[in-house]
Amino acid sequence: MMINAKYVKGNMAIQKAFYAEGRIAIKLEDAETHEPWCVATVNIPEYALKEGHVFLKGWSENEGVPEELDRLGIVELTGRKVRTGFVKAQEAKLLI
Repeated sequence: MMINAKYVKGNMAIQKAFYAEGRIAIKLEDAETHEPWCVATVNIPEYALKEGHVFLKGWSENEGVPEELDRLGIVELTGRKVRTGFVKAQEAKLLI
């Protein structure tokens, strides 16, 4: 699927993985070369998450990725943001 975020652009494959305690991780990789581009999620165990929800990174190299995944129907942003260090992660419901 074509991703058009600030730093992540092109035909990307979405890979689902899991963090150590079982939360969902989303990775984006080049659909042709399978070169990894970014991990779209961040694991923040101190915040509760509903089943099937994730926290998305929207800073640094991931700028615009949460909004692009929402636009493409991969996730639905909930509007909830949680602080992690100096930035905030966005909660999203995983739709795929």
